[in-house]
Amino acid sequence: MEEINLDQVIYEANKEGGDDELNPSGSKPDSKSYEEVLNIIKELVSTNHAGELATVLEDQKAQTVIKGLISKYVRENRISVSDMASHAALVDKIYEDMAGFAFIGAYLYDEEVEEINGNSWADIEVVTPKGWRKIPERFISPQNSIDVVKKMMRLGGITMDDQKPTADSYITKGVRISAIIPPCVDKDTGAVFSIRKQKNTILTKQQIIEWDTATEEELDFLILCITFGISVGIAGATSSGKTTDTTFLLFNVPDYKRIFSIEDSRELNCIKTDDEGRVLNRVIHTKTRRDEKNRERNVDESVLLRRSLRFHPDIIVPAEMRGEEALIAQEAGRTGHTILTSFHASDALDAYTRILTMCMMSGIKLSENLMMKLIISAFPIMVFKKQLPDKTRKYMKIIEAEDFIDGRVKGRTLFKFIVTGKEKAEDGKRIKRMLGYHKKVKPISKRLANRLLENGADIESIKRFAEPDWDPERIEDDQEDL
Repeated sequence: MEEINLDQVIYEANKEGGDDELNPSGSKPDSKSYEEVLNIIKELVSTNHAGELATVLEDQKAQTVIKGLISKYVRENRISVSDMASHAALVDKIYEDMAGFAFIGAYLYDEEVEEINGNSWADIEVVTPKGWRKIPERFISPQNSIDVVKKMMRLGGITMDDQKPTADSYITKGVRISAIIPPCVDKDTGAVFSIRKQKNTILTKQQIIEWDTATEEELDFLILCITFGISVGIAGATSSGKTTDTTFLLFNVPDYKRIFSIEDSRELNCIKTDDEGRVLNRVIHTKTRRDEKNRERNVDESVLLRRSLRFHPDIIVPAEMRGEEALIAQEAGRTGHTILTSFHASDALDAYTRILTMCMMSGIKLSENLMMKLIISAFPIMVFKKQLPDKTRKYMKIIEAEDFIDGRVKGRTLFKFIVTGKEKAEDGKRIKRMLGYHKKVKPISKRLANRLLENGADIESIKRFAEPDWDPERIEDDQEDL
């Protein structure tokens, strides 16, 4: 491969004239379809400059080189596309389709877009706070959609091929992608994918209250628990807002609390700084590492959870538990560490069964009855959050679990969102608004109130959530079936 001088490439690409001068020789340029042009330029660049093309995702200099080469080859081959306004526009589009993410890039940078979902190469939709809509853009071909998706997956260290046609990865900080390619979908479908973006902004308590996601009392209770040693699990489906809630809670604990987070890709954002950029709180963010070529180099959630204990954290945050790391998390939760985590579950009670399933994946020999008791001890507070049909997100239930007896979880529902009806849109089909209200159902147990007191919580703060006759000197058995 010939050695490339960046400055020389840029000079040669532009010396012939301005952006709109597609053919400086004066002869009529060869007009082709855009797909033909893309294939010609792709063949020239991939054949002669494979090294630069391979590093274009990580190297800003390589990106500049590739754009210069595209410009150079377009001019040398006297190529034009009839519906392209200028040479610069043609170069940019070829670059995005060949080395970038095609039209997907524009939606990745759009702050209003929460999700980008590809049902096929020619059927793409986006989700915003206003709902979902199909977009006019589409990939050039099924193969083009597969090529772009593969590039996005590689940013998270994942290689997709016939041997691994389904995978999860991340594109950049706070942007996850899940994808399926042939043979698990038809070849003429191309790639099927879902890209989910995590907002960089941290919601305020007032915003959460104004949106009716939760009440002030619910938020204050969860912050009190996390601050004073009571572990909390947040359960819900995809897009229910679990990561947003985790970030909010961590941002609102006192700065002296030492936080150790564990993620696949960096989504949590709970570092506080002053006006001069100095960090005010105590946060360690860590990420797992996946190496498909050398699995011995993998660093998974379980490894980082064990390692976190050596850093003397006050709060450990396995951002999303999916497997056997749940066993280590519950062990840490029962030995003096506060755990704040999230996972997929269909309701608050199902969350405990979900954790049990994950713990049993480790091969532990304990009975399910004993394991469930240990899980409840580790995670006494469980939040269930849901995205309703009108796309609003609600804290549907906050429960306190206390024991597991005769196959049933014993405890109480503390808060609940009561659905009272729905309001339909003008077309009579879509749901415009879900009707309902948040209700405080029961106070916390005396046992939990005493734990909060022993961990340093103010008596007045505890009394907001405890029974009126709570007396820290008296311990009573006040359990019931949930």
